[in-house]
Amino acid sequence: MQIWNVKNILEWAIDYFNRKDIPQPRLSAELLLSSVLDLDRINLYLNYNRILNKQELATYKKYILKRLEHTPIQYILNEAYFRKIKLYVDKEVLIPRPETELIVEKAFQILKDSLSKDKINILEIGTGSGAITISLAYEISNELKLPDELWEIVSTDNNPGALAIAENNARNILGNEKFNNIKFIECDIVPQESSDFFKQYINKINLVISNPPYISEKDYENLSREVKEYEPKNALLGGKTGLEVYEKILYKIKPYLCTGFCHILFEIDSAQSAPLKKLSEDIISPAEIKIDKDYNQRERIMTIKV
Repeated sequence: MQIWNVKNILEWAIDYFNRKDIPQPRLSAELLLSSVLDLDRINLYLNYNRILNKQELATYKKYILKRLEHTPIQYILNEAYFRKIKLYVDKEVLIPRPETELIVEKAFQILKDSLSKDKINILEIGTGSGAITISLAYEISNELKLPDELWEIVSTDNNPGALAIAENNARNILGNEKFNNIKFIECDIVPQESSDFFKQYINKINLVISNPPYISEKDYENLSREVKEYEPKNALLGGKTGLEVYEKILYKIKPYLCTGFCHILFEIDSAQSAPLKKLSEDIISPAEIKIDKDYNQRERIMTIKV
């Protein structure tokens, strides 16, 4: 009779995923087993001889069957790690990417270099799981240690399901006290100009952050099965050219930009950097535009200093 200890079950799962052409077979097998056994990946190898019980084997089998359907690991486990936080995720929201962490890093540096006694108003457009907003709020509180009265984040999304996930993530990660520094609003980019939002924030937003849908129709068809079949299309597809949502954002946020101190941060596709730079210069003027590269030396973060 086969004894299913950690070593045997891992070797079997890795081989099985390899034969079924599952991407990153070792990582998939390790992450799923780590969750089942509540161990980190390093400790899997320190517990090689641990024998799985019936419930653990059943759960691991269930996860493996889902992975065989190319379900992303983050959706199987309903969790994703982003900078210093762990988020709940499901098919309502995009899985946070490591490259997106760079936009938080950039935002944090801007805030750190610009500390004053004036309140800082931050607007995130298309919050999804809340990864950017919550991570930034966490680091403002724990590293910059800004008093609550000196910062606020407004996070918008047009998907009520995503917004509910973001709110729950924020409350679970930040606690009720810091949660109150964030306003979650269901709308397309920003509320209508006739709303109280317009009156409250006109000329008062210091930092706009967005990782909007920017994949063109042509590129969308070439996405991997894991992305195209499982992740929300409305969070990925940006239109025929991929620039359409950026253009809408730039026009809609213009009345809210603080003339004294304001930056706009976009995550971008490197293929779009030149046309997006021109589009931004045409709509937001005068502006100083800088583009930073990601870990793979691809242009990824656009900063527009107003």
